[in-house]
Amino acid sequence: MEAVISYRPRIGKSKLERLVKGKLHYKSVNQFIDHAVTKTLQEEFGSHPLAKKISDAVYKIVAENAELQFVQPSASEAKEISEIAQVTMLQNKGISAKELLKQTEKNVKKTDKA
Repeated sequence: MEAVISYRPRIGKSKLERLVKGKLHYKSVNQFIDHAVTKTLQEEFGSHPLAKKISDAVYKIVAENAELQFVQPSASEAKEISEIAQVTMLQNKGISAKELLKQTEKNVKKTDKA
């Protein structure tokens, strides 16, 4: 058995136990801490360095050699794309490409006259 590491939670031992056992799916505080440590280490170092290296190499090769083909969307796909774009523009208060082109044309005409 490995040596014990003492840990004093900022929120207090009893509150941590109550939260971990009562609100979460862990059977013990140790199980929760082990999971938190493992998850943090995976995020910091990558889940497995060799696997990450291989996946990066495969991604690079696929990206370099994949042929991109642009196709005309079907009527239903075009309608869906348009609806999503409209909703997104309303949520983000963006400007449509048509409006942007109109503004650009106006600016170009003003600079040509000057």
